[in-house]
Order: sequence, then structure tokens, then C-alpha cells
Amino acid sequence: MTLREELVEYAERSSGLIDDSPQMDEENTKRKVIEPLIELLGWNILSSGVELEYSVQMGSGTKKVDYALKLEGTPVVFVEAKGCDTPLEQSHENQLKSYMRQVGVDWGLLSNGRTFEIFRRDVSSNRPNEVSLAEFSIKEAPENKHPLRALSRGSITSGESRQIAENIEAVQKAVEALRKNKESLAEDLTGIVTGVAGSAVSQHVEDDAKSFVDDLIESLEEQTHREDVVNQRIRDDRIVSTEAENTEYVIRVTRNGDEIHRVNEKMQSESVASLVNYLIEEEELLDEIEIPYIPGTGRGSRALLNDTPEHPNGKQMKGNQRMSGGYYLLTHLSSKDKKRYISELSKKVGLGCEFTGKW
Repeated sequence: MTLREELVEYAERSSGLIDDSPQMDEENTKRKVIEPLIELLGWNILSSGVELEYSVQMGSGTKKVDYALKLEGTPVVFVEAKGCDTPLEQSHENQLKSYMRQVGVDWGLLSNGRTFEIFRRDVSSNRPNEVSLAEFSIKEAPENKHPLRALSRGSITSGESRQIAENIEAVQKAVEALRKNKESLAEDLTGIVTGVAGSAVSQHVEDDAKSFVDDLIESLEEQTHREDVVNQRIRDDRIVSTEAENTEYVIRVTRNGDEIHRVNEKMQSESVASLVNYLIEEEELLDEIEIPYIPGTGRGSRALLNDTPEHPNGKQMKGNQRMSGGYYLLTHLSSKDKKRYISELSKKVGLGCEFTGKW
């Protein structure tokens, strides 16, 4: 199941729960709406990678963040939750931003179950600040797949989150500039057209020119949700530098010889896990394989991918990573087997793999 399909199911289920209990309190909202989303994004609530009531030192006192999502013990996402019975206010936003700023966390999610807002810590200037990346209702969650994916464990691990955010922010700046200069743009366009066609059409052209700018703004806003735009930006930016190629485990994903995706990690297991997450979320891998997936001839005793952290014979899957949708990937493999099995998975969806860097 793709991320969008999972979000459709999540949105329908959560909306139903809220309709049945519109005054749901904070505790129930967390358990029934917020935590299922955290799990959907690849974070295991019951693991050490998610800490509830994370302590943040604020001045002489200590505050608590509802959820800290962590990689290697370091918080990378803060989630602040309110109840469905509590309208979100500016003070709640300020609260989350202050936590992010104090600890130096780059990502934040604020929600009362009905409304969601995603924040990113912008460090491009001398004074880092937290900016809103997306704001949407529970029913609009599937249409906001990309900003939500930026919070996923796989995307943050692979570095794709940064590319998603930069793409969205570039569109936001373009939209802001178009709105600010709408009148002057319409006048310039009217002048160009009337210069060719004559002043008799000026009024009609001016009205159409404003509509054109509005349509362009709407089109640009829609682009933030398009997968091909995100992937094109990744291709154009070439996110892995020559230095990274020499110090990290890099996997280039290709279609017909063209690179469409790339992951780079300092550990082999993280690199293959990021790639499999991509195949599951974006290339519908699960439609092409059976779970448990046994590589090679399919007659072996070890599962490469399963919906429980164990092999078909009941033995525990030593060295595994949790994937999108609650699946588990076997990573306790030799470098040779990792490359062979990941290439095999990629071929299932018509893709190729190239291994560079420290491989």
C-alpha cells in the first residue's frame, strides 16, 4: 500500500472517530488520531525512537513535549498534540516553535486531530526561525502526502525531507511574489497585448490578465503535492556531493538509465532501509511481491521483508529496521547480499540500482 493510500484510510478512519466524538479530549486524541499517524510515518511508538513527554529546559523550569521522534537518541521531530475539543491558537504554535528552537530540532508537527500544521526550522540566515511548511485538515491529509512524508523516518534518515521542504518553500515564495505583484503583472501583460492588438481590448485583457495570475498561483500551489516535481528537484539538485560519495553508502535508483532517486547514509543498513521505504511509498513495491518476501528462489528460510520481525519458520529477524506501513526489513546481511537483494527488489518495480561511495 502506498503512503497516499495509507493516508486515505487514516483520514477516513480518524474523521469517523472525530465525528462520533467531536469533543474528544487530549488523551483520546493522542491515542486514536495522533499516534496512528506517527506509526504510519514509520516511527514505532513502542521503541526507543519515540519518547513521550520529552523534557525541554526552558529558562529555570522544565517543559514537556508530547512526542520526541529520535534518530540515534537525538530528537529530530517534535510533535505537540491538543484534544479535538481544543481549537488551535497562536500560543500553541509559539509553544512548539520555542521547543524546537531551544533544542535545535528541525521539524515540528502541531495538531488537535482536526487540523495539522507542519513546521521546519530554517537555518539559512544568521537567526534561525521556524516556518510553516503546510497547514491542512484531517480530510486533506492525503493531498498533503509530501509535507507529511517529510516527517517520515525514512525521509529524514535519507535526507529527502530537506529536498521536499526546499521544493515547497520555493513554491511558497513564488506564490507570495505573484500575489504581491498581481496588479503590476496584470498591467504589464495588458500593456503588451494592447500594444499588439490595440486599446479596444485593454479592459477585457486586464480582467483576463488578473485571472491568469490567479490561475498561475493555483497551479503553483498544486505543484507542491506532485511527485514528479519533487523527484525532478532531487534530480536537478544532485543532493549527494563528491565528498559524500566518498564517505557514505550511496544507492542511485534509475529508470531507463536516468536517475530518479538517491539515498546516502553513513551505515549500510540505513541506506538499504531508506531505499526500501522509497520503493514501498513511491513505487508500489508491495503490489509486486508477496509478504513474507523471501529473496532469490523464494524457497529459503529467511524473509527479507515481513509484516512481523520474524522469519517464516518463526525465528526472530535479527538486525531489522521498521519500514513504512509497519513492515520489517532484514538488514543483518553481508554487503554483497544487501546489494544483491536490494537490486532484486528494485527490479520488481522496473528500476535499476547503482551502488557507489563506500560500497
